[in-house]
Amino acid sequence: METGPFNTPIALGREPFTAAFWVLVAPLLFPVIGMTLVTLAWPGFSDAIGSDAPSPEAISSIWMVMAAIHFAHFVVLSLWSERVGAGAFAGDMRVTPNWLIAAILLGPPILLAPNIIAGMIFGGTEGWEYNGDVNTSLFAPENWGATYIVFALLLAPILEEVTFRGVALGAMVCRGVPPWMAMVLSSAAFTFLHFQYSIPALVVVFVAGVGFAWLRLKSGSMMVPIAAHIAANATITFLASLAPPAG
Repeated sequence: METGPFNTPIALGREPFTAAFWVLVAPLLFPVIGMTLVTLAWPGFSDAIGSDAPSPEAISSIWMVMAAIHFAHFVVLSLWSERVGAGAFAGDMRVTPNWLIAAILLGPPILLAPNIIAGMIFGGTEGWEYNGDVNTSLFAPENWGATYIVFALLLAPILEEVTFRGVALGAMVCRGVPPWMAMVLSSAAFTFLHFQYSIPALVVVFVAGVGFAWLRLKSGSMMVPIAAHIAANATITFLASLAPPAG
């Protein structure tokens, strides 16, 4: 793997339009196509999605479908990244023990600190994280299962880091975009992906994205932001599990 500034694969800068597709289009296209195919093959699935109070079985099915879509997305993205010479994770995965420890320790504060500030500003109001169109029962701890845990702690962090701190950040840096601007633009794209969140929560996502991007550039390894993101999501998930059931 031929690398450039900040140990980013030079290959990512050779296909800017394809990289833009993976960053701006694919995160929306894969869920749409996946959900459409599942609905066509399984007519009852659309009823589960549209229900205001889906059953635990329906919620489990929804997360299983989302996990499968994310896994398929990652596989196809990895194949493309390997083909162009950027590696399966759009960057070097080698990491020193010190950086790995730093990632695990810094990941939770990167996400928790802006969350705490937002909670203080909005008075810790229940449900401020999501906009009015989101069925929050899907994220209620009492409805979690093994599939949701795998999705939240592994699939989502890995796919998001490869997409935004791997492909997006790497492609821009390799094409001469100033590092600070690449961090901001890749984090803006990362924020756009979370359109189900409220405006305050989107600010939290953006700040966290900048933090993960900084870790990627400083460490020169994709493993560091991936580990930090997993640690952050694990901490948030653990804290959410401590909340009493709704109602």
